Amino acid sequence: YLDWARRNFSLNGFSDKNRLEQGDVMAWLEASRDEFDLIFIDPPTFSNSKRMEGIFDVQRDHVQLLDLAMARLAPGGVLYFSNNFRKFQLEDNLSERYAVEEISDKTIDPDFARNAKIHRAWKITAR
Repeated sequence: YLDWARRNFSLNGFSDKNRLEQGDVMAWLEASRDEFDLIFIDPPTFSNSKRMEGIFDVQRDHVQLLDLAMARLAPGGVLYFSNNFRKFQLEDNLSERYAVEEISDKTIDPDFARNAKIHRAWKITAR
């Protein structure tokens, strides 16, 4: 995936502006002190990768993941969160801490418009 991302960044003129990392995202976010203007998060529904401790479950772990990522978001920055778990429910209390806007209908490719449950996405910013 990193090679694919590098090629895409290069093809789009962004090769010198991005750092690509491979590892346990939760551990990386906890350790990082960097700030980012834009964060995209599209986690797997489930992962038991050897590169991480424990098991990631998007339904169970999305609040912790989003809180860690929002702590890295620069003032005025935007976080986009999406996933393809058809039964996914975004935790209601996130809207108490952040400005949360569901943008799923704007992000579904026309080829998949017949099945809106294929994908869900949100734009999240600081309040």
